[in-house]
Parts: sequence; structure tokens; C-alpha cells
Amino acid sequence: MVPLYFVSNEAYSGKSSICVALGKILNTHQLKVGYMKPVGTLPTRINGFTTDEDAKYIEDTLKINDDLQDVCPIVLTQNYYREGLKDDDFSKNFLNLIEKSYKKIKQDKNIVLLEGARSIENGIFLGISSKDICSKLNAKAILVVKYSADIVDAVILSKEFIGENFGGVIINFIPQNQEEYLNDIILPYFKKRNIKVFGSVYADKMLSSITIKEIAYILEGKIISAKEKADKLIASFMIGAMSEEQALTFFKKQTDKAVITGGDRADVQLAALETDTKCLILTGNFQPPSVVTNRAEELGIPIVLVPFDTLTTVDKLNEIIGRVRFHEFAKIDKIIEIANKNIDIDMLISFSKQHG
Repeated sequence: MVPLYFVSNEAYSGKSSICVALGKILNTHQLKVGYMKPVGTLPTRINGFTTDEDAKYIEDTLKINDDLQDVCPIVLTQNYYREGLKDDDFSKNFLNLIEKSYKKIKQDKNIVLLEGARSIENGIFLGISSKDICSKLNAKAILVVKYSADIVDAVILSKEFIGENFGGVIINFIPQNQEEYLNDIILPYFKKRNIKVFGSVYADKMLSSITIKEIAYILEGKIISAKEKADKLIASFMIGAMSEEQALTFFKKQTDKAVITGGDRADVQLAALETDTKCLILTGNFQPPSVVTNRAEELGIPIVLVPFDTLTTVDKLNEIIGRVRFHEFAKIDKIIEIANKNIDIDMLISFSKQHG
């Protein structure tokens, strides 16, 4: 079976989630699955050497026993960029190194799933773009593309860049209100141009959610109540900057939310606690009165104390909405469920066999 190389035209398109889901699903088809991320872009140190954060997580999740240095042989650190730009010979053996690692990984596998870097062109100046790697490994690229107004342009451009090793697309994060346009206009267009569509995946609220402990980490905050509930997922945010009476009516409109409000607004905090609130984010590093912390503890609602003002806090959260990582076990089952429902697994298997 030919290796399938899941690539994207931009970061946060869902490649890692899809690799995890497909790895789990293909195992249930009695296939021994290998995984590899030839070029990592999320450097992290493991046992004294640099690897990719997602590669390590996926290796653990799929219970793969291959050497992590083969799973991700190259990581684009700042040093790689610096040396690659200074020395034309720096990267001359990179493709051979990737091929050597791939040959080790594929030995006892039925199929190998490859995950691309942030985008298809990453590493092009080092000769290790998605196109280069597909050619070297005889892999077929499956483009994971986020739905957008210019999705057709993005797919055609990616197809032209990758060339003969382009295999098809999986369309991800499709808004529900675009279903008719997708089915009536976009998919027929792709079919006319022989662009295989292996799946159409609609946006799911849970997968764009974030845990309270992640919120605390990103906002440099401190959890001061109900710490045992910090693994709960938050799907929406509301800002409390009104009177207590207005706040109670306002907060009742949204469930499963985190409320962001000033640390000195005890009235708004108490109003939020009386509605379906999962977390309070208190800005300005103001310690709330004991009546608030005691009530939050009683209800099992974490309070996150953050050092920023409300506007800065909201800006920081806006930066991560839609860019939330999938490293939560609560999400894995959901990802698998969505993949089973929306990706044509049999078509992928057949395609891999056909070109193998």
C-alpha cells in the first residue's frame, strides 16, 4: 500500500487529528499502521533530543513503538533555518535521511500515515517540501483543507504545486450553513476536474473547545478554586461588564461557558455562578472576596485569576480560538466518531492499495 501523506495549505487545518483518527480506525480494519512526521515544526525536547510535539503525542496515542528519531527525523528549529540559509550543503542529505527512517518504519506495517509540516511549502528552501518528500517516498498527498470562501483556489494551487503525487482532499471545518453550497457547487466542480474528495467534515463545537487548565496556561493565570475540575472543556466565552441585574439575564443565554470579568466585580461574578457557567476568568489580578471563592468551590467551578486587563485577556483568547490543539483524551473519541462518519475510509484504503 502506498503511504498517504496528509498535508495542508495552512497551519491548524486538522492534519494531526485526522492522522490520529485514521490510525485508530485502520487498526480496527486489521491493518498495522505506521506513523511518521518527516518534517516537524513544533520543537520539543524528549530524552535529550529534539522532536516534534505532535509527533510524540500521536506516537503515544497510537501506541507505536518505532524510534521517535525515525518518526520525526527532521525538526525545523531556528538553527535549521539559520544554517540552511548560510550553507547550501547543510540539507543535502535530508531527503535520504527521511527515506532511511521511512524504510525502517514501513518494514512491518500494512500502511504508513505521513503528516506534513505546517503547510505544503514548509522546508522548500531545504529541499524537503511536501512535494519533495512525496517524490522521494512515492507517497500520495491528501490535502486537508479548511473550508473557506477561496477553497477552490487553495485546492487547485496545492494540486499544481504537488503535481503527479497529489491524491485528493479532505475538506475540514465546514460551517453547517455552507452544506448546500458545498454539495451543489463545490463538490460537483471537483468531480468534473477529477479531484478526489475523501471526506467532508463539518465544524464541531467540542473540537474547538479548550480545557480550563489550558486557559490558565495561555493567560499566565492561577486557578484558585475547584482545581480538580480544571480538565473540563470550555466551548464559549462571555464578557461580564454590566450591572448585576443585567448580568444574570445575559449569562442565562449561554451554556457551558467561561465568563470573563474584572476581578473587582463580585456582583457580576456571583451572577455568573448562578447560571450554567463552567469557569470564571477574573482579570486584573484582583483576588475575589471569600463569598465568591466559597460559592465557586461549593459549585465546583474553577476561578482563573489572570494578570491582564479584560481587553487584553479577550484578545489573547481570540488568538487561540480555532487554533486549539487536540491533545485532550476527551476529544479523541469524538474525532474518531466524526472521521468514521465523514471520511470514506474504504475509499482511502482502496486508493492506497491501488497505487501501492
